[in-house]
Amino acid sequence: MSLISPSDLKNLRRSLRLTCEQAAISIDIKARAWRSYETSADCKSHRTIPERSLRVFCERHGVPYPPTSNDGRLLSVGCKIISITAYKGGVGKSPITVDVATELARRGSRVAIITGDVVYRCSMGDEMREHRRLKIKNSPVTYFDESDVILYSAELRDLERKLEEDLAGTGVLDPGEIRFCYGYQIERIKRKKVASHALSTLVKEYDYILLDLNRDMYRTLLLSNVIALVLDNRCLSSIWSAEQYCEDIIAMNGGRPVSHLYTLITNHAPCGDGTEYLEYIDDEADAEQVRREVIESYEHQSEVYLEARKLRVPMLRTFMTKAHSMEIARYNSTRGFWDGYCYFDSVVDFAPDSLASDEIRRLTDELIDCVTREYHGMVYLPRSA
Repeated sequence: MSLISPSDLKNLRRSLRLTCEQAAISIDIKARAWRSYETSADCKSHRTIPERSLRVFCERHGVPYPPTSNDGRLLSVGCKIISITAYKGGVGKSPITVDVATELARRGSRVAIITGDVVYRCSMGDEMREHRRLKIKNSPVTYFDESDVILYSAELRDLERKLEEDLAGTGVLDPGEIRFCYGYQIERIKRKKVASHALSTLVKEYDYILLDLNRDMYRTLLLSNVIALVLDNRCLSSIWSAEQYCEDIIAMNGGRPVSHLYTLITNHAPCGDGTEYLEYIDDEADAEQVRREVIESYEHQSEVYLEARKLRVPMLRTFMTKAHSMEIARYNSTRGFWDGYCYFDSVVDFAPDSLASDEIRRLTDELIDCVTREYHGMVYLPRSA
Protein backbone atom coordinates (compact mmCIF):
# COMPACT_ATOMS: atom_id res chain seq x y z
CA MET A 1 0.00 0.00 0.00
CA SER A 2 1.27 3.46 -0.91
CA LEU A 3 2.14 5.92 1.85
CA ILE A 4 0.61 8.76 -0.18
CA SER A 5 -2.33 8.97 -2.57
CA PRO A 6 -1.86 10.22 -6.15
CA SER A 7 -3.80 13.40 -5.41
CA ASP A 8 -1.76 14.10 -2.26
CA LEU A 9 1.45 13.50 -4.18
CA LYS A 10 0.36 16.06 -6.77
CA ASN A 11 -0.58 18.55 -4.05
CA LEU A 12 2.76 17.98 -2.33
CA ARG A 13 4.64 18.66 -5.56
CA ARG A 14 2.64 21.83 -6.21
CA SER A 15 3.17 23.08 -2.66
CA LEU A 16 6.90 22.86 -3.36
CA ARG A 17 6.38 24.80 -6.63
CA LEU A 18 7.84 21.97 -8.69
CA THR A 19 6.91 20.84 -12.17
CA CYS A 20 6.60 17.13 -12.94
CA GLU A 21 9.94 17.37 -14.73
CA GLN A 22 11.66 18.92 -11.70
CA ALA A 23 10.16 16.34 -9.36
CA ALA A 24 11.32 13.56 -11.66
CA ILE A 25 14.84 14.98 -11.99
CA SER A 26 15.18 15.13 -8.22
CA ILE A 27 14.78 11.34 -7.90
CA ASP A 28 16.51 10.43 -11.18
CA ILE A 29 13.49 9.16 -13.12
CA LYS A 30 11.68 10.19 -16.30
CA ALA A 31 8.87 12.75 -16.15
CA ARG A 32 6.52 10.16 -17.66
CA ALA A 33 7.11 7.87 -14.68
CA TRP A 34 6.38 10.68 -12.24
CA ARG A 35 3.11 11.51 -14.00
CA SER A 36 2.07 7.87 -13.65
CA TYR A 37 2.49 8.23 -9.86
CA GLU A 38 0.07 11.18 -9.87
CA THR A 39 -2.47 9.50 -12.15
CA SER A 40 -5.64 8.26 -10.46
CA ALA A 41 -5.43 4.70 -9.16
CA ASP A 42 -8.42 3.84 -11.37
CA CYS A 43 -6.44 4.49 -14.56
CA LYS A 44 -4.43 1.79 -16.31
CA SER A 45 -1.41 4.09 -16.55
CA HIS A 46 -1.22 4.51 -12.76
CA ARG A 47 1.90 3.33 -10.97
CA THR A 48 2.49 3.43 -7.22
CA ILE A 49 5.50 5.50 -6.24
CA PRO A 50 8.06 3.16 -4.63
CA GLU A 51 8.70 3.76 -0.94
CA ARG A 52 12.39 4.36 -1.58
CA SER A 53 11.64 6.96 -4.27
CA LEU A 54 9.20 8.76 -2.00
CA ARG A 55 11.77 8.78 0.80
CA VAL A 56 14.43 10.24 -1.51
CA PHE A 57 11.99 12.88 -2.81
CA CYS A 58 11.13 13.96 0.73
CA GLU A 59 14.78 14.10 1.76
CA ARG A 60 15.86 16.17 -1.23
CA HIS A 61 13.10 18.73 -0.73
CA GLY A 62 13.18 18.93 3.06
CA VAL A 63 9.78 17.31 3.59
CA PRO A 64 9.15 15.07 6.63
CA TYR A 65 8.91 11.37 5.85
CA PRO A 66 6.31 10.03 5.52
CA PRO A 67 4.90 13.27 4.06
CA THR A 68 1.41 12.86 5.56
CA SER A 69 0.30 12.96 9.18
CA ASN A 70 -1.94 10.39 10.84
CA ASP A 71 -4.98 12.56 10.12
CA GLY A 72 -4.07 12.87 6.44
CA ARG A 73 -2.52 16.37 6.42
CA LEU A 74 0.40 17.08 4.10
CA LEU A 75 3.54 18.00 6.02
CA SER A 76 5.18 20.09 3.31
CA VAL A 77 8.11 22.22 4.37
CA GLY A 78 7.62 25.85 5.39
CA CYS A 79 11.13 27.03 4.49
CA LYS A 80 11.42 28.85 1.16
CA ILE A 81 14.59 28.76 -0.93
CA ILE A 82 15.50 31.77 -3.09
CA SER A 83 18.28 31.98 -5.68
CA ILE A 84 19.56 35.28 -7.09
CA THR A 85 21.83 34.26 -9.92
CA ALA A 86 23.46 34.93 -13.31
CA TYR A 87 25.99 33.41 -15.66
CA LYS A 88 27.86 36.71 -15.92
CA GLY A 89 29.99 37.86 -13.02
CA GLY A 90 29.99 41.35 -11.55
CA VAL A 91 26.27 42.04 -11.95
CA GLY A 92 25.59 42.25 -8.20
CA LYS A 93 23.99 38.90 -7.40
CA SER A 94 25.94 38.38 -4.15
CA PRO A 95 25.36 41.88 -2.68
CA ILE A 96 21.66 41.65 -3.55
CA THR A 97 21.50 38.19 -1.95
CA VAL A 98 23.01 39.52 1.28
CA ASP A 99 20.75 42.59 1.19
CA VAL A 100 17.55 40.55 0.78
CA ALA A 101 18.64 38.12 3.50
CA THR A 102 19.36 41.02 5.86
CA GLU A 103 15.98 42.61 5.16
CA LEU A 104 14.16 39.31 5.78
CA ALA A 105 16.05 38.90 9.06
CA ARG A 106 15.18 42.45 10.14
CA ARG A 107 11.53 41.49 9.67
CA GLY A 108 11.93 38.68 12.17
CA SER A 109 12.48 35.70 9.86
CA ARG A 110 15.12 33.05 10.45
CA VAL A 111 17.46 33.40 7.46
CA ALA A 112 20.54 31.62 6.15
CA ILE A 113 22.75 32.02 3.09
CA ILE A 114 24.47 29.04 1.47
CA THR A 115 27.25 30.40 -0.70
CA GLY A 116 30.04 29.24 -2.94
CA ASP A 117 31.16 32.79 -3.71
CA VAL A 118 34.92 33.31 -4.00
CA VAL A 119 34.73 36.73 -2.28
CA TYR A 120 33.04 35.11 0.72
CA ARG A 121 35.74 32.44 0.91
CA CYS A 122 38.52 35.01 0.64
CA SER A 123 36.91 37.08 3.39
CA MET A 124 36.67 34.03 5.64
CA GLY A 125 40.30 33.10 5.05
CA ASP A 126 41.96 36.53 5.13
CA GLU A 127 43.62 37.37 8.46
CA MET A 128 43.19 41.08 7.80
CA ARG A 129 39.40 40.58 7.71
CA GLU A 130 39.24 38.77 11.06
CA HIS A 131 37.58 41.72 12.81
CA ARG A 132 34.91 41.74 10.07
CA ARG A 133 34.25 38.02 10.53
CA LEU A 134 33.59 38.62 14.20
CA LYS A 135 30.71 40.83 13.12
CA ILE A 136 28.83 37.99 11.46
CA LYS A 137 28.76 35.97 14.69
CA ASN A 138 26.19 38.48 15.92
CA SER A 139 24.51 38.84 12.54
CA PRO A 140 20.82 37.92 12.21
CA VAL A 141 21.81 36.05 9.02
CA THR A 142 23.68 32.73 9.25
CA TYR A 143 26.28 31.94 6.58
CA PHE A 144 27.22 28.48 5.33
CA ASP A 145 29.92 27.59 2.83
CA GLU A 146 28.32 25.43 0.14
CA SER A 147 31.18 22.92 0.49
CA ASP A 148 30.14 22.26 4.09
CA VAL A 149 26.49 21.49 3.29
CA ILE A 150 25.07 18.35 1.68
CA LEU A 151 22.44 19.88 -0.60
CA TYR A 152 20.74 16.59 -1.55
CA SER A 153 21.37 12.95 -0.69
CA ALA A 154 22.96 11.95 -4.00
CA GLU A 155 25.19 15.03 -4.22
CA LEU A 156 28.43 13.36 -3.13
CA ARG A 157 27.89 10.50 -5.55
CA ASP A 158 27.20 12.99 -8.35
CA LEU A 159 30.40 14.94 -7.61
CA GLU A 160 32.52 11.78 -7.56
CA ARG A 161 30.99 10.57 -10.82
CA LYS A 162 31.63 13.95 -12.47
CA LEU A 163 35.30 13.84 -11.41
CA GLU A 164 35.65 10.29 -12.75
CA GLU A 165 34.14 11.33 -16.08
CA ASP A 166 36.42 14.37 -16.34
CA LEU A 167 39.52 12.30 -15.60
CA ALA A 168 38.51 9.60 -18.06
CA GLY A 169 37.87 12.18 -20.76
CA THR A 170 41.31 13.78 -20.49
CA GLY A 171 43.43 10.71 -19.83
CA VAL A 172 45.51 12.59 -17.22
CA LEU A 173 47.41 10.11 -15.00
CA ASP A 174 50.16 12.11 -13.30
CA PRO A 175 49.10 12.84 -9.66
CA GLY A 176 50.61 16.32 -9.73
CA GLU A 177 48.82 17.22 -12.93
CA ILE A 178 45.56 15.81 -11.55
CA ARG A 179 45.90 18.01 -8.46
CA PHE A 180 46.69 21.03 -10.63
CA CYS A 181 43.77 20.53 -13.02
CA TYR A 182 41.15 19.09 -10.68
CA GLY A 183 42.25 20.27 -7.25
CA TYR A 184 39.08 22.27 -6.71
CA GLN A 185 36.84 19.28 -7.42
CA ILE A 186 38.95 17.00 -5.24
CA GLU A 187 38.92 19.44 -2.32
CA ARG A 188 35.18 19.96 -2.69
CA ILE A 189 34.54 16.21 -2.50
CA LYS A 190 36.76 15.94 0.60
CA ARG A 191 34.81 18.68 2.35
CA LYS A 192 31.45 17.23 1.33
CA LYS A 193 32.46 13.89 2.86
CA VAL A 194 32.89 15.54 6.26
CA ALA A 195 30.14 18.15 5.83
CA SER A 196 28.58 19.10 9.15
CA HIS A 197 25.28 20.30 7.67
CA ALA A 198 22.56 19.00 5.36
CA LEU A 199 19.95 21.09 3.59
CA SER A 200 17.29 18.60 4.66
CA THR A 201 18.05 19.64 8.27
CA LEU A 202 18.56 23.36 7.66
CA VAL A 203 15.10 23.76 6.09
CA LYS A 204 13.65 22.81 9.47
CA GLU A 205 15.64 25.54 11.22
CA TYR A 206 15.12 28.52 8.88
CA ASP A 207 12.20 30.35 7.29
CA TYR A 208 14.25 31.41 4.26
CA ILE A 209 17.45 30.07 2.74
CA LEU A 210 19.13 32.07 -0.02
CA LEU A 211 21.46 30.27 -2.42
CA ASP A 212 24.48 32.13 -3.80
CA LEU A 213 25.75 29.36 -6.07
CA ASN A 214 27.76 30.74 -8.97
CA ARG A 215 26.83 29.11 -12.30
CA ASP A 216 25.48 25.98 -10.55
CA MET A 217 22.33 25.61 -12.60
CA TYR A 218 21.43 22.04 -11.64
CA ARG A 219 21.30 22.77 -7.91
CA THR A 220 19.63 26.12 -8.49
CA LEU A 221 16.83 24.49 -10.51
CA LEU A 222 16.55 21.47 -8.22
CA LEU A 223 16.36 23.33 -4.91
CA SER A 224 14.90 26.81 -5.49
CA ASN A 225 11.32 27.94 -4.94
CA VAL A 226 12.07 31.11 -6.90
CA ILE A 227 14.98 32.11 -9.15
CA ALA A 228 15.81 35.77 -9.91
CA LEU A 229 18.11 36.11 -12.93
CA VAL A 230 20.07 39.39 -12.71
CA LEU A 231 20.28 41.63 -15.81
CA ASP A 232 22.66 44.61 -15.84
CA ASN A 233 20.96 47.50 -17.66
CA ARG A 234 24.38 48.99 -18.50
CA CYS A 235 25.67 45.91 -20.28
CA LEU A 236 24.30 44.27 -23.42
CA SER A 237 26.50 41.21 -22.87
CA SER A 238 24.67 40.50 -19.60
CA ILE A 239 21.47 40.15 -21.64
CA TRP A 240 23.16 37.78 -24.07
CA SER A 241 24.49 35.81 -21.12
CA ALA A 242 21.01 35.70 -19.57
CA GLU A 243 19.54 34.51 -22.86
CA GLN A 244 21.94 31.56 -22.81
CA TYR A 245 21.08 30.90 -19.17
CA CYS A 246 17.38 30.77 -20.02
CA GLU A 247 17.99 28.39 -22.91
CA ASP A 248 20.10 26.10 -20.72
CA ILE A 249 17.75 25.99 -17.75
CA ILE A 250 14.72 25.33 -19.97
CA ALA A 251 16.60 22.47 -21.63
CA MET A 252 17.46 21.09 -18.20
CA ASN A 253 13.78 21.38 -17.28
CA GLY A 254 12.80 19.04 -20.10
CA GLY A 255 12.17 21.81 -22.63
CA ARG A 256 9.39 23.35 -20.55
CA PRO A 257 9.37 26.95 -19.23
CA VAL A 258 10.57 27.32 -15.64
CA SER A 259 7.54 28.80 -13.92
CA HIS A 260 9.47 30.13 -10.91
CA LEU A 261 12.15 31.94 -12.98
CA TYR A 262 12.05 35.76 -13.17
CA THR A 263 14.47 38.43 -14.38
CA LEU A 264 15.70 41.34 -12.24
CA ILE A 265 16.96 44.59 -13.77
CA THR A 266 19.90 46.28 -12.01
CA ASN A 267 21.80 49.52 -12.69
CA HIS A 268 18.70 51.00 -14.27
CA ALA A 269 19.37 54.73 -14.76
CA PRO A 270 16.53 56.72 -16.28
CA CYS A 271 17.68 60.23 -17.16
CA GLY A 272 16.72 63.47 -18.83
CA ASP A 273 18.29 65.29 -21.76
CA GLY A 274 21.17 66.76 -19.77
CA THR A 275 19.66 70.21 -19.17
CA GLU A 276 19.94 69.70 -15.40
CA TYR A 277 23.75 69.94 -15.75
CA LEU A 278 23.94 72.94 -18.06
CA GLU A 279 23.74 75.66 -15.40
CA TYR A 280 27.15 74.50 -14.15
CA ILE A 281 28.81 74.62 -17.58
CA ASP A 282 29.78 77.99 -19.04
CA ASP A 283 31.26 76.86 -22.34
CA GLU A 284 28.56 76.15 -24.95
CA ALA A 285 30.65 73.50 -26.70
CA ASP A 286 31.18 71.66 -23.42
CA ALA A 287 27.48 71.93 -22.64
CA GLU A 288 26.59 70.42 -26.00
CA GLN A 289 29.05 67.58 -25.39
CA VAL A 290 27.44 66.82 -22.01
CA ARG A 291 23.97 66.84 -23.56
CA ARG A 292 25.12 64.49 -26.32
CA GLU A 293 26.75 62.07 -23.85
CA VAL A 294 23.62 61.96 -21.70
CA ILE A 295 21.42 61.24 -24.71
CA GLU A 296 23.81 58.53 -25.96
CA SER A 297 23.79 56.93 -22.52
CA TYR A 298 20.01 56.98 -22.47
CA GLU A 299 19.83 55.44 -25.94
CA HIS A 300 22.23 52.68 -24.89
CA GLN A 301 20.24 51.86 -21.76
CA SER A 302 17.04 51.86 -23.80
CA GLU A 303 18.56 49.37 -26.24
CA VAL A 304 19.72 47.07 -23.43
CA TYR A 305 16.34 47.29 -21.70
CA LEU A 306 14.50 46.46 -24.91
CA GLU A 307 16.64 43.34 -25.36
CA ALA A 308 15.94 42.38 -21.73
CA ARG A 309 12.21 42.65 -22.36
CA LYS A 310 12.55 40.22 -25.27
CA LEU A 311 13.72 37.39 -23.03
CA ARG A 312 10.84 34.97 -22.71
CA VAL A 313 10.84 35.26 -18.92
CA PRO A 314 8.60 37.44 -16.70
CA MET A 315 10.42 40.48 -15.33
CA LEU A 316 10.18 41.47 -11.67
CA ARG A 317 8.53 44.85 -11.21
CA THR A 318 11.29 46.11 -8.92
CA PHE A 319 14.06 47.91 -10.79
CA MET A 320 17.41 48.34 -9.05
CA THR A 321 19.13 51.66 -9.83
CA LYS A 322 22.73 52.78 -9.35
CA ALA A 323 21.86 53.88 -5.81
CA HIS A 324 23.40 50.70 -4.43
CA SER A 325 26.87 51.39 -5.89
CA MET A 326 26.65 55.03 -4.79
CA GLU A 327 25.92 54.05 -1.18
CA ILE A 328 28.85 51.60 -1.22
CA ALA A 329 31.13 54.38 -2.51
CA ARG A 330 29.96 56.69 0.29
CA TYR A 331 30.48 53.92 2.84
CA ASN A 332 34.02 53.26 1.62
CA SER A 333 34.93 56.97 1.47
CA THR A 334 35.26 57.17 5.27
CA ARG A 335 37.02 53.83 5.81
CA GLY A 336 40.34 52.20 5.10
CA PHE A 337 40.66 49.28 2.72
CA TRP A 338 40.41 46.52 5.34
CA ASP A 339 37.40 48.17 6.96
CA GLY A 340 35.60 48.86 3.70
CA TYR A 341 32.63 47.16 2.10
CA CYS A 342 32.89 43.36 2.05
CA TYR A 343 30.68 40.32 1.43
CA PHE A 344 28.84 40.53 4.77
CA ASP A 345 27.87 44.22 4.53
CA SER A 346 24.38 45.34 3.53
CA VAL A 347 22.99 48.74 2.58
CA VAL A 348 19.99 47.83 4.73
CA ASP A 349 22.33 48.10 7.74
CA PHE A 350 24.69 50.97 6.89
CA ALA A 351 22.27 53.09 4.81
CA PRO A 352 18.78 52.14 6.04
CA ASP A 353 17.11 55.37 4.88
CA SER A 354 18.61 55.36 1.39
CA LEU A 355 16.95 54.78 -1.97
CA ALA A 356 19.03 51.60 -2.26
CA SER A 357 17.46 50.20 0.92
CA ASP A 358 13.98 51.12 -0.30
CA GLU A 359 14.67 49.17 -3.48
CA ILE A 360 15.76 46.15 -1.43
CA ARG A 361 12.58 46.35 0.65
CA ARG A 362 10.44 46.43 -2.49
CA LEU A 363 12.39 43.54 -3.99
CA THR A 364 12.00 41.53 -0.78
CA ASP A 365 8.23 42.11 -0.80
CA GLU A 366 8.08 40.93 -4.39
CA LEU A 367 10.17 37.81 -3.78
CA ILE A 368 7.95 36.89 -0.83
CA ASP A 369 4.96 37.19 -3.15
CA CYS A 370 6.73 34.93 -5.64
CA VAL A 371 7.26 32.12 -3.13
CA THR A 372 3.96 32.35 -1.27
CA ARG A 373 1.43 32.66 -4.08
CA GLU A 374 1.13 32.52 -7.84
CA TYR A 375 2.81 35.72 -9.03
CA HIS A 376 2.89 37.40 -12.41
CA GLY A 377 5.76 39.76 -13.20
CA MET A 378 5.89 42.17 -16.11
CA VAL A 379 5.11 40.56 -19.44
CA TYR A 380 7.92 40.08 -21.92
CA LEU A 381 7.98 41.29 -25.51
CA PRO A 382 7.71 38.77 -28.33
CA ARG A 383 10.83 38.38 -30.45
CA SER A 384 10.48 39.53 -34.02
CA ALA A 385 10.95 36.89 -36.71
